[in-house]
Amino acid sequence: MEGLERMGIDLGMTIVGTVVGGLWSGFKASDRYQRWQQRRYRAALLALEAGVERTYQAYVKAIKAGRADGRLTEEEKSRARSMARMRAIKLAREEGIDLLRTIGEDYIDVWIARLIGKRKRM
Repeated sequence: MEGLERMGIDLGMTIVGTVVGGLWSGFKASDRYQRWQQRRYRAALLALEAGVERTYQAYVKAIKAGRADGRLTEEEKSRARSMARMRAIKLAREEGIDLLRTIGEDYIDVWIARLIGKRKRM
């Protein structure tokens, strides 16, 4: 009797797990999920752009104004990129987004470089 009850519970858990897994797979493959992911990605990039802009306004602009050639040293550039990264992470976190996970930790610096280049061309 005990064995039959245990088998029934195990079978029930297997069925529930299968159904939930199937529903989750369907949801992930759905168009709605893809749109949600794209919105999060765009919001993460916007936070990154805001981080770069705020760093420029608060840090880079002051250094450039104080120099005749208006250029930053390599150390200052590195510090500015680090500041932009930290600001962007903070801004994204306030929006409920994990920036490093959404964009990818390996790609953050690439995006920062692109945004800086875009800003320089303006």
